[in-house]
Amino acid sequence: MGNEHWKIEKQPAWMVAAIRRTIAALPGGYAEAAEILDTTQDAIFNRLRAGGDQIFPMGWAMVLQKAAGVTYVADAISRQTDNGMHIPGAMPEDMNEEIGRKLAELVGQLGDLVNAYRRYTEDDVVTRCEWASLNEIAYRLRVTILTFLNLISRVYCEPEMSDARECAAPGVVAFCAS
Repeated sequence: MGNEHWKIEKQPAWMVAAIRRTIAALPGGYAEAAEILDTTQDAIFNRLRAGGDQIFPMGWAMVLQKAAGVTYVADAISRQTDNGMHIPGAMPEDMNEEIGRKLAELVGQLGDLVNAYRRYTEDDVVTRCEWASLNEIAYRLRVTILTFLNLISRVYCEPEMSDARECAAPGVVAFCAS
């Protein structure tokens, strides 16, 4: 009785929503997810139902996320972690191409944000649903900007060379092996 509130915390609704969205991104949906995970659709449904006693394994969620080519689970975790942002990486051999793609993506997402703003403010009222939509577009824009900057840093910036003395508290003497 005293531990009932923890059942909700084991698998929060935002995590279930991210997993369901990931499964929906698979062309075959739940059937394909079951095949990938070598389990049944019922086993998946049981682990995603509200008030259930089973939880969806994180490893499964990550496998499905990779198979679907999306980052919904990682994004959801990042949002719940101090409203952080997941910045997807790119493989080193295609980073220059990725930088160009991210720049084009930024322009498109900024256009999406402007268009949504114009549509939602035409009647001088922004509903909760419209506000959520604006926030979702803005979140994707922020993630893309940070990814873009991260890629530029990784490709073009010289690595910082330091011995971490600047991180020491004032008055602390660093000892160097001679």
